[in-house]
Amino acid sequence: MKSILQIALDLEELVKAVEIATKVSSTFKCENIWLEIGTPLLKSWGKIAVRSIKELTKCFTVADTKTMDVPLLEARIVKSAGADAFTVLGVADEETLVEAATAKRELDILLIVDLISSKDPYKRALEVARYEPDIVLFHVGISVQRARGVSVVKLVEEAVRVKEEVGVKVAVAGGLKPGTIKPIVERGVDIIIVGSAITSAKDPVEATRIILTEMSSI
Repeated sequence: MKSILQIALDLEELVKAVEIATKVSSTFKCENIWLEIGTPLLKSWGKIAVRSIKELTKCFTVADTKTMDVPLLEARIVKSAGADAFTVLGVADEETLVEAATAKRELDILLIVDLISSKDPYKRALEVARYEPDIVLFHVGISVQRARGVSVVKLVEEAVRVKEEVGVKVAVAGGLKPGTIKPIVERGVDIIIVGSAITSAKDPVEATRIILTEMSSI
């Protein structure tokens, strides 16, 4: 499987998110591209955002719910709007992760476990693997990036170790931009998540093209 570029639409404005999503999808036909309804967009517009992006682009759509409780309910909500995947936080209780696995099976929706704020992402990834997530996400949040000046690049080796040891697909997110992508893809990371490097770019389509070119030049 080729690595996938997941574009995080971490925006408040639905019109801008739709504009970027439709331009990208019409240019690249969603080939190796997933579109993420970022948490700010999801909180601002709810199911309308999910349904709009899904219906207008026909791309694989991730709802970044960052669920901590009642995952069956939240997965059902976004699935009904067209989402193909949802996210549950790895710091959630065991009961939540068990229910998330149930939601995945019953609703036929991909389960992404997001390790944001985990004190030991590698150890926690091995622990959550027992719940059979489709993807484990190694994620450095925006607040941490701003305060500490770090990106997810430091977690790539841990992500690769987890993939090799338990066979789960892995994703990375947090401060990725052109020039940082190729070595991550070379290491075998399955999903590369990019947000502001695309959504804040003067030309989001061209920014996407640059990143896809970097990903395919392996």
